[in-house]
Amino acid sequence: MTDLKPFATTAIGSLPHLDPTGAVAVMEGLDIPAYPQLVKISPWEDMFLGALAGLPALRVNLELMKVWGKRQDRENELADFYTRFLAGERDFLAPPPEARHGFDAFLDRAARDPGYGPDFLKVQVIGPLTFGQMVAMEDGQNTLVDDPELLPALALGLGGKAAWEARQIRKLGRTPVVFIDEPGLASFGSAFCSLTADTVISAMTAAAQVVREDGPALIGCHICGNTDWALVMETGVDIVNFDAFAVMEQFSLYPKQLKAFLEKGGLVAWGIVPAHDYHRDLTAGFLADRLETGWRELERKGLPRELLAGRALITSACGLSSLSPDLASAATKMITEVAERLKLTAC
Repeated sequence: MTDLKPFATTAIGSLPHLDPTGAVAVMEGLDIPAYPQLVKISPWEDMFLGALAGLPALRVNLELMKVWGKRQDRENELADFYTRFLAGERDFLAPPPEARHGFDAFLDRAARDPGYGPDFLKVQVIGPLTFGQMVAMEDGQNTLVDDPELLPALALGLGGKAAWEARQIRKLGRTPVVFIDEPGLASFGSAFCSLTADTVISAMTAAAQVVREDGPALIGCHICGNTDWALVMETGVDIVNFDAFAVMEQFSLYPKQLKAFLEKGGLVAWGIVPAHDYHRDLTAGFLADRLETGWRELERKGLPRELLAGRALITSACGLSSLSPDLASAATKMITEVAERLKLTAC
C-alpha cells in the first residue's frame, strides 16, 4: 500500500451543494478527494439515515424520520443478519439510491479521470457509537449502545457498509481511506454518556476489522469535538482526525500517547480549517501559524517536529454543509493552501 505523503489533504465529506457533479469537482484539488454527502439534496444523504439499510432489529418510521431499537421479536432479524454477514455478503448493506447522489457522482468522476485521487480516495460512514447513541430503545429505556446484543451487530453492520464503500474504491484501482465518523464520542466521560472505555474500543475495533479483512485500506476516525484522545488511539485506527482549530489545547494533553501512536505509523489529520465558522477573512498564513503554535507546544512536551510534520494530514475541522456553496468551496480550497504553506516551513 502506498504510504500517504506528509501534508496530504482530504475533507470530512458533507457539502451544501445541490449539483452532485459540481460537488465532486470541489474535491478535485485535494490529494485524497472525499465523496461528498449532499444533505441539501435529500435527507437520506445524512450520515445517520443513509446508514439504515440492512441493519437489524430497528423500527423505522419514515413519516417521522424516527428510529428505535427493538426489544422484542428481533431474534429472526438478528439471525438473518448474521447469516448473510458471516457469508461475506455486503451488498445488502449498501446505501439506497436516494442516499447515493454524491457517492455515485464521485465514483463516476474517479472512473473517468485517473488523475482524480490517483492513489487514494476517501469514503466515510457513521460510527457505531454515534449511531447507537442516536437510537432510543422502543421501550424508552436507554439507547442502543447500552444493549449488549444489538451494539455488536451494529458495529459489524456499519463496518460492512464501510467495507462495501471501500470495495467500490478498490475496483477503480485506488486505495480506500475509510473514516469512521464518531462525533458522539465528544460526550464520552460526561454524565450524559454511559459508554465505557471497553465498549468504545470493542465497537470501533470491530467495525475497522471488518474493513481490513475485506482488503487493503487505511482506517481513520473523525471526531469534531473533544474526547479522550488516548482512548481513540488505542482502537487501532491508522488516522486520528480532530478539530485542530478549536480543541488543539485539549488534544495536546496526550503527548506520550500521541508520540507512541505516530511512532507506530499512525497519522494525525489536523482539521485546522474551521467548518461552521469559516469566513473569507481567514488566510492560509494565519491557519498555518495557528497549527505551528500547537506543534511548538507539543515539541516542548517531547514530540519532535519532524515526527509531527512527517505524519500529518491536513483537513477541514468538520463537514461543510452548514456553509453556502461558495464558502464551502473556498474552505476546501483553503485546505490545500494551508498544506502548501506548511510544506514551505518544513523545508
